[in-house]
Amino acid sequence: MKISQMIRLMVGVAALSGAVQASPLSHFAEQAGVTWLIGNWATADGAVTMSFEWRLDKQVIATKMTLPDRQAEGTIALKPATTEANMISVDNKGAVSMGRWSAYEGHPILKSTIESEIGKMKLATRYIKQTDDSFEVKVYRQTDTGELGEFVVGAEFKRAQ
Repeated sequence: MKISQMIRLMVGVAALSGAVQASPLSHFAEQAGVTWLIGNWATADGAVTMSFEWRLDKQVIATKMTLPDRQAEGTIALKPATTEANMISVDNKGAVSMGRWSAYEGHPILKSTIESEIGKMKLATRYIKQTDDSFEVKVYRQTDTGELGEFVVGAEFKRAQ
């Protein structure tokens, strides 16, 4: 592709993206009632921490999780021209997780596929609000049909500073 063609393509994409103003992720998060997740969270012993932070004019959410043996960072964003919230994260050991957020029994759930040095695993992580300052996480294996399967682990989180 010639440089002049590339410049015309980039100008066209920029003009189109400016003309098609998408609603920010925050709009859909507010409608779904899940903005309570924004903030910093920790287990009672502080061994596991999690954070959700608005970025890029509330178009995306940056995520961070720290476990005793692993750290992961990711991004939640809307698929263009949809209300489909997707997430991708990478950890310090090279594992990559890709998933989609939805609702399950009135609570947010992230169904994801994690690829790491030990292989591929499909998980479903439920975020169950207890109060404005606490929630419970329950992690399940996904069945072949994407339903919740075997319970793997759970933890309670409190809002942290």
